[in-house]
Amino acid sequence: MKRLLLLVLVLLVALPLSIAAAQDDDTVVIRGFGNISTFNPALASDGASFQAYSLLFPAPVSVDSFTGEPMPGLTSWTVSEDGLTYTFTIVEGAAWSDGTPISADDMIFTINAIQQEAIATVLESNVDLIESVNKIDDRTYEIKLTSADCAALSQFGAIRFMPAHKYAADFSDFMESDFNMNPDISGGPYILESWAPDEGQRFRANPDFWGGAPQIPFLVNRVIGEQTVALQAIQAGEIDYTYFQGDLFSQIQNTENLQYQFFPQYTVNFLSLNWADPNNPQPAVDEAGNPVEQTPHPLFSDVNVRKAVAMGYNKQDILATLGGDTGGTRLIGAVAPSVTWAYNSAVEPYPYDPEMAAQTLEAAGWVDSDGDGVREKDGVKLSFTIRYSNILNMFETTAIIAQDQLNQIGFDVQLELVEWANYLDDIYFGQNYDATPMSNSGGTAPPDPNDFMTLLLTSEDVPGAGNNLASYVNPQIDELVTQARTVPGCDLAARAAIYQQIQQIAHDDVAYDWTFTPNIYQIANKRISGFEPGPSWVFYGYTGHVQDWSLGG
Repeated sequence: MKRLLLLVLVLLVALPLSIAAAQDDDTVVIRGFGNISTFNPALASDGASFQAYSLLFPAPVSVDSFTGEPMPGLTSWTVSEDGLTYTFTIVEGAAWSDGTPISADDMIFTINAIQQEAIATVLESNVDLIESVNKIDDRTYEIKLTSADCAALSQFGAIRFMPAHKYAADFSDFMESDFNMNPDISGGPYILESWAPDEGQRFRANPDFWGGAPQIPFLVNRVIGEQTVALQAIQAGEIDYTYFQGDLFSQIQNTENLQYQFFPQYTVNFLSLNWADPNNPQPAVDEAGNPVEQTPHPLFSDVNVRKAVAMGYNKQDILATLGGDTGGTRLIGAVAPSVTWAYNSAVEPYPYDPEMAAQTLEAAGWVDSDGDGVREKDGVKLSFTIRYSNILNMFETTAIIAQDQLNQIGFDVQLELVEWANYLDDIYFGQNYDATPMSNSGGTAPPDPNDFMTLLLTSEDVPGAGNNLASYVNPQIDELVTQARTVPGCDLAARAAIYQQIQQIAHDDVAYDWTFTPNIYQIANKRISGFEPGPSWVFYGYTGHVQDWSLGG
């Protein structure tokens, strides 16, 4: 079984990159986060490359900036009632910048390339369900699945159109072609002019872009790896656009010339409370699909203990370290708030209420009978260890705050820092822990609610390979996730209703102690007009919208 991604990024020509001077009236300067590895979307796995290739190679599916819903863009589509066939139609007149039509052949070529065993690609899992891809006509193709999956649209959305006429038909040069580092045509809003490592890329507007010619003639992705340098650059007007988490945004001294909004990131953060005995991790089902009886955790198999943990420490204290009250957004379940079409806003997060947490423990029989400050029940101490990685500061902050405040209501919480190199194998996948703070960013681009549900809540609980690290097993949720994935015609409203029901059940069960998702600030100089960021920008950034900008304030 594949391990899915947890989180929440060669010189082209001899010509030097001409970085635009600050405030050039024909050039927008964007912060680039690092050096690219390739312009080939099927081979790239880093954010810098994504930022660059997204301007050149169009996605078949667009995303609504404010709801996260998949929307028609370069293509529109229909889904068969049985959910097995997706039929895509390319907009009329769409063409590559050399005049060659963007066609069904381009997508068929790309999917077939990804499916080649000889090609190492990060998109392998995106084509797992594809049984065949067939050409109907030059502008129409269909994708047939081996089984129904309404989340497949997010998988397909990550597969970019690539120009088949630039590669060998037998894929023999797909990984080594000069075009991967020298893309001389574009199907996106901008065309690459030049680039250089450690400097960035310079693009010119594509006048024949199918979505409408950009209003800004030139765009520069300027590599700025250091956050402090980026802070200085956005304040000084040396770059026109970037984004920061709240703790960095709060360091901007003067925002007079800036426009900005913040939105929740496409991640779910949580303190995972292990429902099963960490000394004997077991899969949820055996090879025949039969349920496996797992030894329960001595503390967290009790829903009252889980509720006490959820109410017993203050998530706002953690958010304060991310930039104050606007540093993050509280969570209620396994759907990122930015996916507004499926998020259950009617569910309230457990409040910080140490008095109620203590009463809940007391009523459930967890009392401090010997006066040592630690509660016990049936000879079992209310004692556990939070094992954590400090790869992100917020994980360590969560552990420290939880320890301090839970100990005040009768827990005995110990902390153990685990190096990231060992954390994934031993804790996240190995399930060898009592409690651990972590996050999940889904598995597709952008994440579909099915990603979070399947990874965190279903019986895909396989020590060593799965992602349900809490060993939360609920057959009702398994059934609901399947229903949402196989809704006739993949009706979005019907799927949303099911996902909202799942969130309520998992909240009541305290499947995980859901904490927060960091907020991302989208920031632009006021000289940019048409800057209208939405929640989905925390995933796509500017690349799907820059063609709508103009300069002049």
